Amino acid sequence: MGIRIGILGTGAMGQGFIPAFAAHPLVDQVVLCDLDERRLAACAARHGIVRATTSYDEMLASDVDAIAIFTQHWMHAPQAIRALDAGKDVYSAVPAAADLDETAALVRAVGRNDRIYMMGETSAYYPEAILCRERFARGDFGHVVYAQAEYL
Repeated sequence: MGIRIGILGTGAMGQGFIPAFAAHPLVDQVVLCDLDERRLAACAARHGIVRATTSYDEMLASDVDAIAIFTQHWMHAPQAIRALDAGKDVYSAVPAAADLDETAALVRAVGRNDRIYMMGETSAYYPEAILCRERFARGDFGHVVYAQAEYL
C-alpha cells in the first residue's frame, strides 16, 4: 500500500504539485483541501481527484499519511504543527515559519511526534544547483575559501 497525501491549498503552488504527487509511484491517493469551494471543486475535477474537503480538521482526522502545505506563508508553521500533532508527516512550501518562536515550536512538534518534516526549498533541485554541487564535490572549483549566492 502506498502513501496517501493531503494537499492543503489549491492555489497556484498547490496546483503545480498535484500532478507530481499524483504521478509518483509511491503515492496511492491525493486528497485536496481548500477553503474556496469553487476553486477546490474545479481543481479536483481538472486533476481527477476524488477526495476533497474544505475542512483542514477533517483532513487531519482522515487516513492521509502526510500533508503538503501550499497556503499563505504566515500559516505554514501553525498548520504544519497541527499536522505533526495529528501524526502526519509534513512537506511545506517556504518559508517554514514567520519568526524564531514559530521555528522553535515547529522543531518541538517534530520531536514530540517523531514525524518527518521537510521544508520545500525547491531551488535546491534545480539542474544548475545540482550541477554546482556535483562540480564542487569533484573539486572543480579548487579550494573554496568563501562563497555567496542569491536567486530571484
